[in-house]
Amino acid sequence: MKLLLWTIALFSIAVGMTLFAQLNTGYALIFLPPWRMEISLNVFIVQLILSVIALYLLLKMFAELSGLPRRVRRYQAEQAKEASVKLERDARLAFFEGRFQRATRLACEAMAASVENDAFAVNGLLAARAAHAMRDFAKRDEVLQQLTERLGHEHLATLMTSGELWMDERRYVEAGQAISAVRELAPKLTNAMKLELRLRQREQNPEAVLKLVEQLTKSDALDEEQAGHIRIAAQLQLLKQHPMTAVELKEWWKKLSSEEQQHPQLAHAAAANYIAQEAPLLAKETIERALEANWNNELLPAYSQLKLDLPQQMAQLQQAETWLKSHPRDELLLLTLGRLCRKRELWGKAQSYFEASIAVNPSAIAHAELAELLTQLERSEEAAQHYRASLSLALS
Repeated sequence: MKLLLWTIALFSIAVGMTLFAQLNTGYALIFLPPWRMEISLNVFIVQLILSVIALYLLLKMFAELSGLPRRVRRYQAEQAKEASVKLERDARLAFFEGRFQRATRLACEAMAASVENDAFAVNGLLAARAAHAMRDFAKRDEVLQQLTERLGHEHLATLMTSGELWMDERRYVEAGQAISAVRELAPKLTNAMKLELRLRQREQNPEAVLKLVEQLTKSDALDEEQAGHIRIAAQLQLLKQHPMTAVELKEWWKKLSSEEQQHPQLAHAAAANYIAQEAPLLAKETIERALEANWNNELLPAYSQLKLDLPQQMAQLQQAETWLKSHPRDELLLLTLGRLCRKRELWGKAQSYFEASIAVNPSAIAHAELAELLTQLERSEEAAQHYRASLSLALS
């Protein structure tokens, strides 16, 4: 149908032009001194149309020929880009397959064929990671150097990759420099903060760790449980690195959250520091609060060995007997009660508690404590039996 319409239209145009030519009897005069030419107007119109068409074709051909080098260059660039993309895909597949040597080679070839900076960066970073995966650190550093030379010292992806890979190699100085540069460029970048957190943990820098954990928690990059574990470890490290007086320790302890104050390890460390600073009453209060909030019998040995005056010893004993109602079969609590009764010279109760602890779970310490008590009571044969039992359990 379309072809028929075109045919009709062309015939219509031809008929119209024929009728126009028959009716048009004029002529065109071309005067170019000293020449003068008269031609039919119809011929002039046809020649004019043909001239315009010829001029158009000549100009079109000239434009095509003049643009040929540009098109050739564009074609070559497209071919190179396609080759680079194919090399990049093959390199990625090899990397995820674990064929790191092949991935490094293909990524380096793609990197060399890359014209655009983004493609150069992607291929270079892939080559660096593949070389690092097969522990070819020299090749990795060579690729990273090429990336820096072309993309500059403020290329974020290069800095992040360098910091991560150097830290994995335990080159902490170079890693720290790269991470510092990243933090200057993007202070709120979550992955950079996580990377710095790993570095500060390895450096055993608890103050920096606590600050970073706070920032990461606010940005929801760490869940509360994970953040809590990191905080406890940092607080323990801080307590270990910076010895405090009893007053300083008390002020520091007040600044901790209730969860941290109730944590058994942190409470035990704080109590040990109070004991070292000859502040057993503060140690007693710290342990009691921790046990009330979160029962952990590992705090009890330190609790039983506090050097307190007589009223406080009685308060200790009463508190321990209160705990026994909730934890009647806790062997360490029974052992602690035996020790506290022995301090108060309550020999019968002390023996009962030691024997109860042994009945729940025999231990070398409980047998030794009972043997020492029986020795005090001049019951040598029974004491010898418990000494032998203690030695047997210790050796086994």
